Amino acid sequence: MKHTIVQTPRGAKDILPKEAYFKSRLEQRAGELIEAWGYSRVYTPTFEFYDALAQADGHVLADILYRFVDREGATLALRPEMTIPIARMVATRYHRDDMPLRLYYIGNVFRYAEPQAGRYREFTQVGIELVGAAGPRADAEVVSVAAAVLEGLGLTSFRLDLGHIGFFRGLVEAVSDNRAAGALNEALLAQDYVRYEAVVRESDLPEERKQALLALPTLRGDGSVLEEARRLAQGSDGALRAVDNLAAIYQLVKAAGLGERVGIDLGITKDLDYYSGFLIEGYTPELGFTLASGGRYDALIGRFGQDFPATGFAFSIERAMLALDRQGWREPPPPPPAIFLIADEGDQARLFEFAAFLRRRGLRVEVDVSGMAPGEALAYAVKKQIDKVIRVASERDGRPQIEEILPDGARRQGSIDDVLGS
Repeated sequence: MKHTIVQTPRGAKDILPKEAYFKSRLEQRAGELIEAWGYSRVYTPTFEFYDALAQADGHVLADILYRFVDREGATLALRPEMTIPIARMVATRYHRDDMPLRLYYIGNVFRYAEPQAGRYREFTQVGIELVGAAGPRADAEVVSVAAAVLEGLGLTSFRLDLGHIGFFRGLVEAVSDNRAAGALNEALLAQDYVRYEAVVRESDLPEERKQALLALPTLRGDGSVLEEARRLAQGSDGALRAVDNLAAIYQLVKAAGLGERVGIDLGITKDLDYYSGFLIEGYTPELGFTLASGGRYDALIGRFGQDFPATGFAFSIERAMLALDRQGWREPPPPPPAIFLIADEGDQARLFEFAAFLRRRGLRVEVDVSGMAPGEALAYAVKKQIDKVIRVASERDGRPQIEEILPDGARRQGSIDDVLGS
C-alpha cells in the first residue's frame, strides 16, 4: 500500500482544536467523576517489556502489539491496554497493607487492529482498577462507577450488561477437547451463532450440557434470567457458583438504583484469558459495538509476583465522543480571547508587558505577533470572535496609553478601567 510522509499512519488521526477541546473536557470530566468515588490517578509507561505483556496474555496480544527492539537489544511493545501495566505496577510497588487500592487512568493505548468507525490503532482509554477486594461489593462498585461516569459525560441511553466467565467455563469443563472449548469461545466472541451451535452439537458433552450451551446466547434480560441460568447449570458446580455470584452483584446494583441501566447477559465472554469472574460490557444505541468493557481478574496480578484480587472497567474516549455526536450533543467551543492587543513597532515591549498585566487580572488575551494595522486587527478579531481590539501606545505620566479600536475604525482613548469596562 502506497503512503506518503504527509499522511497519518493508518488507524491514527490528527485532532484539531475544536475536537481536542471536546476530548480534553470529557477526559477532565471523567477524572472528576471517578475521583468522587475515592480513586487516585496513576500513570504507567507507554511501552512495556514485551515479555511482561506476553506473560499476562501473550496468545491473544501477540497479534495486536506494536513491537520494537531498543538499542540495548530489549524487545519492547506499546501498551495495548492499561490493566496489564497496572497489574505489573501493583505487584511491584504495593503491599498487602496498602489494600484496597482504588486507581484510575487516562492514557493512550495502541493496537494493531483493523481500523473502522470508532476503532483506531491509537486511542485514549479511561478506566478504574479496584485492587485487593474480592466479592460482590467490589464488583457492584465497579458497575456503579461505570454508570456514574457514562451518565456524567452526557450519555443518556447506555446500558450495562453483566455476565460471568465462570458460567461458560463451568458448562464446558467436561469437554475433553480443549480446541472445542476454544472454538466455542471464539464463536461467542464473534457472535457467530451458527458456528457456535455446530461446535456444541459436535462436542462430546452430555446432552443436558449441550442444551444448556445452546441456550446460553438467549440468557439475556433482567434478573429473572438468573433463575433459568441456575436451572441450566445443574450438575456444574462452577456454573452454579457463577450464577450465585452474579445474582449477589445484581442485587447490590439494583439497590444502588441502577436497575433500569443494568441487565444480565450470560453470553458475554472475553478474548483475554486473565478474566476470572464477573464481566461487564456497556452499550449505547448510537454505536454498533461496545462502549465499555471490564470485569474481575483475580489471577492476573499474581503473574507478576503478588496475588491480589482485582476488578475494573474501561472505556474509549473516542467512542464516547462518537456516541455523543450521534446523540446530538454539541460541546460549546473553547472561549475566544476577550482582547486582541496591538502596538506600533516601537512599543512591542510595552505590548507584552501590558498583556501580562491583563492576564494577571484573569483576562484572556491574544497578542498580535504579525504587525497588523488597526483595520487588519479588526477583521482578524471578527473572524476569531474576539470582543475587543486594543492598541497599546507610549506612556504618558508614567502610565501606558491605550485606545480601543471600535468596529467602525474609530478610536476611543481612556483609562484601563474605562476601556475594559465598556
